[in-house]
Amino acid sequence: MIENKSPKVLAFNPDLWTALGGFQVNWAGIELITDYAICLFLEITYEQTHLITSGMMFGSKAKLLSDLISKSDHANKAAIKTAFNKIRGDTKRDVFAHCYINSTTKTVQFIERPRGGEYRAVVHEFTLQELIDHTTKIARTAVEFSAAIGAEPDKVSAFAEAALSLSRKSKMSPHEPQDKE
Repeated sequence: MIENKSPKVLAFNPDLWTALGGFQVNWAGIELITDYAICLFLEITYEQTHLITSGMMFGSKAKLLSDLISKSDHANKAAIKTAFNKIRGDTKRDVFAHCYINSTTKTVQFIERPRGGEYRAVVHEFTLQELIDHTTKIARTAVEFSAAIGAEPDKVSAFAEAALSLSRKSKMSPHEPQDKE
């Protein structure tokens, strides 16, 4: 780890890096649980799910899963929808992944420049503690979502392993065009 004993701006503070790293770890888990939930709601195999969701942007997967949840008769439907809607609406994933960072000694600003329409820039400002609190909230919401769908750790692990197993069986990505002979 890079040591910076006296950061002049928050963006160079290792505690900020740790908070953003924690967010990324949680997001990877959210991606996994979202795909796993799609598998459960579609009632298809792990491999089929990986073929469907591989390369899909989160927004497309979220729309698919939201529609599946809405049309389902799952006993825990309300809790699933509540937790998933929190993930969809409040994670700021695109902000953390795609924005510029500007910083003072006390705050970090993520400067978002949304696509389309008239140019504009939107500032999302956090203190270190606010960023840590946000990351913690997202982690708790991911746990709520996972529990609501009844995700068992051994089954989620097997689901993740199926992506690797499918990869070992295939010589090309399921989204690459096949050569016609």
